[in-house]
Amino acid sequence: MQRELTSAISLELAYVGNRGDNVFIGNGPALNANEPTLEGFPSVPQNLRRPFFAGPINGIGGAFGWTQGIDYFCNCGTNSYNSLQTKLTKRFSGGTSLLAHYTLQKARNHDTSQFFFNPDLQRGAPSNFDRVHNFTLAGVAELPIGRGKPILTDISPLANAFLGGWQFNTNIVIQSGLALDVTYRGAGADRDVGPNRPNVIGDITEGGGTRDHWFNTTPIGSPGSAFERPAVGTFGNMERGGLRGPGYWRADASLFKRIAFGGAKELELRAEVINVLNHVNLGDPDTEIGVPGNDNPNAGKITSTAFFNLDPQRTWQFGLRFKF
Repeated sequence: MQRELTSAISLELAYVGNRGDNVFIGNGPALNANEPTLEGFPSVPQNLRRPFFAGPINGIGGAFGWTQGIDYFCNCGTNSYNSLQTKLTKRFSGGTSLLAHYTLQKARNHDTSQFFFNPDLQRGAPSNFDRVHNFTLAGVAELPIGRGKPILTDISPLANAFLGGWQFNTNIVIQSGLALDVTYRGAGADRDVGPNRPNVIGDITEGGGTRDHWFNTTPIGSPGSAFERPAVGTFGNMERGGLRGPGYWRADASLFKRIAFGGAKELELRAEVINVLNHVNLGDPDTEIGVPGNDNPNAGKITSTAFFNLDPQRTWQFGLRFKF
């Protein structure tokens, strides 16, 4: 749906979605066709639970004695994407322009672990690249000062060289956090294959939200813990991507100064700043929680910045451009 609000401003609303069938599992292109099933753990040795070692399991495999992983290339997964997308546009007029986007989205796909035995185990939860909220804004504003502008329109050429021809630009990005899995120590006693996620029995975000304590990290088995160990030989009920990491926002800006020399000649001075507010975007926390006798003192702590410590802090750059 598109709507003209004024002669220069328009609004767009859209549902955008897709569904993929017969696509790669996870990030593709292969998955392990000889992954052991959890069925029979712990009494049945792992190799005897491999489809291509001892014999058919759920109709898969045969008695080949293979213990190695086997890449299987199949287009046997599904994925989906659903979103509400909005856009506000102000065409350049009166010395200003604006473009703002907001997207509310949800992405889903299969993952490779235990796919042949329980394809829904890693389905129906956020993909690891999914961010629910996404907002971007780009704006341009010519300052209304100088010759031909509303303020000081009859200024002298010399004064205009200093006061006129200024332009401010900005680009802002705001996003919610990525989907994360919570794991726990000593999970090998409960299972030896598949995802290591606990049962959820409480509020996993209680007391969290800070760099030193992002979520409820009370060890399993202690009062106030939001988690418990699943029964031996089972997977935890916590969904894939059931925890969200820190959000992300950054504002970049630039200031241009144009000096006209008559005709088509123009000198443009540029000062550009990445992360102008010098905001520190945090990385993801340590999501492994402890158990009695095997605590993790770093659980819930964030020790890095976004994008593996590559997110830029305030950075200046300057430019000079001559047009003729």
